[in-house]
Amino acid sequence: MLKGKRCGGCNEIIREKFLLKVDDQYWHVSCLRCCVCNLALEEQQSCYLKHDNIYCEFDYTKEFGVKCPKCLRVIFAKDWVRKAREFTYHIACFACDSCKRQLSTGEEFALRGDRLLCKPHYIDLIEGGPGRESASSQKPKAKRVRTTFTEEQLQFLQAKFQLDSNPDGNDLEQIAAQAGLSKRVTQVWFQNSRARQKKYQQQRNKINGSSRTLSPPTGVNSSPPSLWASESDSQHSDNYPSE
Repeated sequence: MLKGKRCGGCNEIIREKFLLKVDDQYWHVSCLRCCVCNLALEEQQSCYLKHDNIYCEFDYTKEFGVKCPKCLRVIFAKDWVRKAREFTYHIACFACDSCKRQLSTGEEFALRGDRLLCKPHYIDLIEGGPGRESASSQKPKAKRVRTTFTEEQLQFLQAKFQLDSNPDGNDLEQIAAQAGLSKRVTQVWFQNSRARQKKYQQQRNKINGSSRTLSPPTGVNSSPPSLWASESDSQHSDNYPSE
């Protein structure tokens, strides 16, 4: 049945016992490779065909995938995103173009062309015109802009903290990328969580020395407080550097 079939890569007749098939085209196992990185694809779960070229998943997404309109980087399947109209943003990039504050879930915003604005700066733009909005954006900020975490980001960070409360630099970069945050914000969050955990443990040790038991907050188990969705986390009152 397969007698005389030619390889889509080298165009030689396939005589081997095993072969690969992509979109009605047959390939030698050794010939099916990504046209960009030359990765052998026989053990990959998927590959992509575009304009008669074969791509691995990473290079296909990099070449033809959706790009964030803010940073212009490719959005991969594992990235956390927010969508506005036809645009898809990285979570860390979904911020007001005027005040640079990251917008949170449920918060009202506006798109003016390719500009993303929070509600206050959109109102300034509409009521005061471009001149007022521009002047407002140039005023010195009295307070540091705080980073707002989503519930999904907090759950992800807390799960990572449970595995390793003091990750090294490389691990922090990976965690930050997966959470859609900057490395600096992620580092400060871990520092604050370790401080809360240390404070809680000191309180327990002090009371245990007096033969008393420190009860956890009502409705919460006895896990360290760094793993709780504490008020400071849920209300984002910790002072984090801006994105």
